[in-house]
Amino acid sequence: MSSTASRPASAVSGRQARWQPHNDSRRERIVLAAIELIEQSPAGVEVPIVQIAEHAGLAKSVVYRQFAGRDELDRRIRSDVAERFVGDIEDALDIADGSIHNILVRTIGAVVSWIEDHPRLRDFLRTGPSETDPDVDAMSALIATIAGSTRALVSGLAGAVGVTDDASADTMTFAIVSMTEATVTRWSNDPAPALTKDQLIEELASYAWHVVDGVARRHGLTLDPDQQFTEVLTHLIAGDRPDSGG
Repeated sequence: MSSTASRPASAVSGRQARWQPHNDSRRERIVLAAIELIEQSPAGVEVPIVQIAEHAGLAKSVVYRQFAGRDELDRRIRSDVAERFVGDIEDALDIADGSIHNILVRTIGAVVSWIEDHPRLRDFLRTGPSETDPDVDAMSALIATIAGSTRALVSGLAGAVGVTDDASADTMTFAIVSMTEATVTRWSNDPAPALTKDQLIEELASYAWHVVDGVARRHGLTLDPDQQFTEVLTHLIAGDRPDSGG
């Protein structure tokens, strides 16, 4: 019988717990090294595990002790990249700061900047699933996650006027996010785009506003895109609901 098997379960679990921070740190080093190398690599070129290990200052065997194989490592990398992307978007999507137009421009600007600055990571998200959703590629899962976050902009308005059409809000936000991601990706891949970055952001913000405005009017609500979002909510909660005029 091995020495590990002869020890009480509590002793083994305690030893594992003591090593966990060390293992977490190594996993983080490996993932960060992989992300840096992916960003530096040519499009479509897979970074070898031995190169990732060297960049992290670890032996190749350490990588395989921390991850069962390439698939698990790649899923973890995609999850980490997606979390960073979502973090940037959620920082921009602060409904307590600015008008509806400000929020749309700021959030779409964050999407444009991230995709422009990280083209290889964007492409890598499309190569397979993340840890959180094994059934879809990581970019599709990311779009769904961002769409969920942007529902705050819609749900706050809808709840204030007693509208509970969750299906409409879900469809609208997903349509806006999908449109934005696809358009920005096409723009970033164009060697001579017709629009500047600022023009693209304003154009997409305008499209997004017209979608939001159209859905709001269907529910009898007229919104002012230049009014502070918190003021819009305050008026609506107080019962001041402007008529759409038809």
